[in-house]
Amino acid sequence: MRGRLGKAGKLKGSGKVLLSMNLNNVSQAGSMNRPRMVGSVVHQALSRILQQNISDPRIVQTTITEVELSRDLKHAKVYLTSGESKEALNTSVEHLNRARAYIRHRLSDRLDLKFTPAISFLADELPTRTTRVLDLIDQVSNETDAT
Repeated sequence: MRGRLGKAGKLKGSGKVLLSMNLNNVSQAGSMNRPRMVGSVVHQALSRILQQNISDPRIVQTTITEVELSRDLKHAKVYLTSGESKEALNTSVEHLNRARAYIRHRLSDRLDLKFTPAISFLADELPTRTTRVLDLIDQVSNETDAT
C-alpha cells in the first residue's frame, strides 16, 4: 500500500498505522526481536481498541500488561490485569475472548501486517503473585524487627 504519510504515521486515506520501522527487512540476527517489536505495536493498537471501541459494561477497566507473539507472528497472547477483583478480571477476560473476532478485525484495520495475529486474552497473575511475595517479605521483616 503506497501513499503519503499524514499525521501520526498514518497513510492518508487509510486507517492503517505504519510500523515505526520496516519489520519486513529485519536481519536474521534481529529475527529473535521481531516478535517483541511487533508485539509492542500490537500492544499499543489493542490498548486504543479497548479504549475506543469496547463499551461493554461487563468489561471492567483492564490494563494490558504484555502481548506475547509467536515466532511466526500468527498468535498473540494478551495478558490483562485490573484494579478490580479477580472475579471481575476473569469476567472481563471471558467477554473479551468472546469478542476477539471483532477485536481482531479492528486490529487488522489499524495494522499493516500480512497476517493479523489470532488473539487470546488471559488474566495476568504476576501482579497478584508479586503483591503476595512482597506481603510475605514485609511479614518476615516485621517478625525479625519484633525479636
